Amino acid sequence: MASSVPETMRAARLVAYNKPYEFQTVPVPSINDNEILIKIAAAGFCHTDYQVYQGVYKSPTLLTGCHEPVGTVAAVDKIAARNFKIGQRVGMLLFKHACGKCDGCRVWKDSAGKPDIRMCEAKQMAGLSQDGGFAEYAVADAEQAAFLPESVSFEQAAPLMCAGSTVWGAIAGAATKSGEPVAVVGIGGLGQLCVQFLKALGHPVVAIDNRPEGRELATSLPEKLRADYVVDINDENAVADIKKWAGLGGVSAIIVCTDRLSANQWALSIPRLRGTLVAVGLPSPELDGLLQSDAFQLVFSELTIKGSLVANKELLVEMLALVAKHGVQSFITTVAFNDMKKLPEMYMNPHLKGRLVMKV
Repeated sequence: MASSVPETMRAARLVAYNKPYEFQTVPVPSINDNEILIKIAAAGFCHTDYQVYQGVYKSPTLLTGCHEPVGTVAAVDKIAARNFKIGQRVGMLLFKHACGKCDGCRVWKDSAGKPDIRMCEAKQMAGLSQDGGFAEYAVADAEQAAFLPESVSFEQAAPLMCAGSTVWGAIAGAATKSGEPVAVVGIGGLGQLCVQFLKALGHPVVAIDNRPEGRELATSLPEKLRADYVVDINDENAVADIKKWAGLGGVSAIIVCTDRLSANQWALSIPRLRGTLVAVGLPSPELDGLLQSDAFQLVFSELTIKGSLVANKELLVEMLALVAKHGVQSFITTVAFNDMKKLPEMYMNPHLKGRLVMKV
């Protein structure tokens, strides 16, 4: 089933690492079993996209980047047609097609008993290993696509497909009880959403950043969703002040939303006994030692250090419901499709606030 879909489309392609995207006219991708074709309305640019641009993931060139696209359903195959119709507003996670056979698929299941695609060793990834959303159309795995609430615009929905789902998955991994204080380190595209999610879930939140732009963002969120306490990580009294604010020796959990090694290491100074640190920022591979912890502190305080990848479909649906209920929003800067080449340079601006979103 398909709407009126052209044979070709424009796409911003990565032709070589660290080189400007090149606009090309390419065939509109065809869909296979249990896939949907999305007419792109908006697509986010994030840290992973910049690392793809740098060649960190050794992604193929040519490649259409982006793993944060949203839009409307333009075509569905017979299987996907059971759940999706032409014209519906949808967003997609980057993962595609769990193999169901590898160790990850056999061991890790979602609540419905299906393989948790995040752990699949053979999964495909839009924008990293396959073409993504910096184009007029993109293909999604129907199992990894979700309907967008009508109250959420395309521009606001795009960052939720990666930034939002990443921190939502991290919050789930932290497994803290409502009412327990949580720290968010790094208030950028991910951190601004993490603060709002935690507040909506009933947590007191301290937002921590070394940049005035990040601290300003934490205080400019909607009143009911903004951080209770904002701290400059470079303040010599920061650790003591946070522990005093949190009580009981420190925060219950820390979500680290930056790739800065120093911030990740510093964050281990503020949890209470049996606290949890969840790291979602990814330094470049050549920077070893994400967390160089004090073994005595780790053991005697029984701390937990976890990595978190991104939410799965089940968690994504929960997150979108919370976004609609509480009015969660990102601070975004929109860029026209024809200005795509500017995105890597804009992303590296140290004064950037929030998220970059390409609007078709």
